Amino acid sequence: MQQLRKRFFGNTMEEEVIEIGSPFAAKRVILLHGLTGTATFIRPVAEYLYRRLGESYSFILPTAQIIKVKQFNGEPVHAWFDVKSSDFRREADVGGIFASSDRIASLIGKEISQGVNPEDIFLGGFSQGGVIALTTALLEPFAVAGVFALSSYLPLEEQLISQLTDASKDVPIFQAVSLKDEFISQEMSDRASEFLRARGNPVRVQKYDMKHEIRNRELNDVINWMQSLV
Repeated sequence: MQQLRKRFFGNTMEEEVIEIGSPFAAKRVILLHGLTGTATFIRPVAEYLYRRLGESYSFILPTAQIIKVKQFNGEPVHAWFDVKSSDFRREADVGGIFASSDRIASLIGKEISQGVNPEDIFLGGFSQGGVIALTTALLEPFAVAGVFALSSYLPLEEQLISQLTDASKDVPIFQAVSLKDEFISQEMSDRASEFLRARGNPVRVQKYDMKHEIRNRELNDVINWMQSLV
């Protein structure tokens, strides 16, 4: 039976974490929402994956902190990092990306401290969440089970890529590309996959005739990819 729990870091809703499934499940999936989203926003995706993958998986859904986003004229929204320009290749908020990656790394560390093997931990994310999922996995001193990034990209600033670990070259990556994406260009998607393949990561790129969104057909491909790794 599905179990749903909520826990908080501090006393604010922006720190909410939703957990789906048994805390004793063999495998963990840390799933990250996109810009302006929350754990509640991404929960239907986790529930769909949970129903298809079964009770051997559990899901951890953190919520990004509320920060002022420059692209939104300084409006405070849930965001994993600031967006300083509509051109994501410019003025990347490297400090914000590192800070959110550290937070997700602490979630991974907690699971490992409870006896979960890193090879049983998947990271996934949509849009901004995919950036943090990828970055976190690539910065860890060990290889996690895999990362799936949906309608996302990887900032290639020197401050970030110089910190990537050798162990993370073994991390399999599923990159879902939306061909009609209004925000993430094909060039950005291609640069990410080319960079990852060049450093040795096993990368599967799947392209979909859709906008900046999540659809069941791509989730089904994610499920098949995850099952192929175990």
